Amino acid sequence: MGLTMPDFLHTLRDWSMSGLRLQSMIRTAERVPAVPDTLRYSFGLVDRPMYAYGARKAVELAASAGYSGVTLLEFGVGSGGGLQALSRHARHYSRSSGLNVHVVGFDSGSGLPESTDYRDLLYVWNKGQYPMDSADLRDQLRGSAELVLGDVAETVPGFLRTHSEHLARNPLGFISFDLDYYSSTASAFEIFRSARDEQLLPRITSYFDDIITILDRTGELAAIADFNGEDKHGYIGRVNALRSHLPFDPAWADQIFEYHRFDHRDYNRHESARDSPTWRP
Repeated sequence: MGLTMPDFLHTLRDWSMSGLRLQSMIRTAERVPAVPDTLRYSFGLVDRPMYAYGARKAVELAASAGYSGVTLLEFGVGSGGGLQALSRHARHYSRSSGLNVHVVGFDSGSGLPESTDYRDLLYVWNKGQYPMDSADLRDQLRGSAELVLGDVAETVPGFLRTHSEHLARNPLGFISFDLDYYSSTASAFEIFRSARDEQLLPRITSYFDDIITILDRTGELAAIADFNGEDKHGYIGRVNALRSHLPFDPAWADQIFEYHRFDHRDYNRHESARDSPTWRP
């Protein structure tokens, strides 16, 4: 049976939107075994390409600063698809760079908590959304990523304490924030407030999943604004004009930010990766 006109128009509409068009290209590239990983990564034709971008940026900066490893975080794991993709990207860039790339995911383990704060966008999110089968997910991860369960307001300070020596050798370099709520995201920013210089790179690529179609005084954008108003040592800002420097003008580039710690001991250290003829933003 041929494609009907409504089906055709629906497909055409999807193809007209850059985000859906890119997803179609990614699915096509994944189905063609002759396309090597190096090519797919070069063009961002991989699952969660924003995670691959963040992993690469972290590895490049860590290598430039002389570290032997780097740590990547995901706040808001849910069913675990993103964490598994981040783990795959970590393995890819670990092989290509020779660095140790570690992955850690943070989640309540029980879905979204109850809230009455309008900034948590309760007309979008419901209590209990995105539950996790933690036993099944740990089995799927099989040691490729560490899973930290509980309220991030408590688990983040604990993580910085228990992983102090690990982070000194493998500092934080990329963080995905996918906690949906304003309140949870604001709590997760404790990772920036409390980490010591040696526990993080001077610039941390950050991806914010839930800033689409919201106001800047709600959700993750409000959490960013409030953090920037209170922190005297660092700043979270959008990476401007990034889309024009990436293949296929990806919509997710608008969701890439960076945390800059201006008084970090290595903040003014030149990034040697930028001198490479193969370096791209």
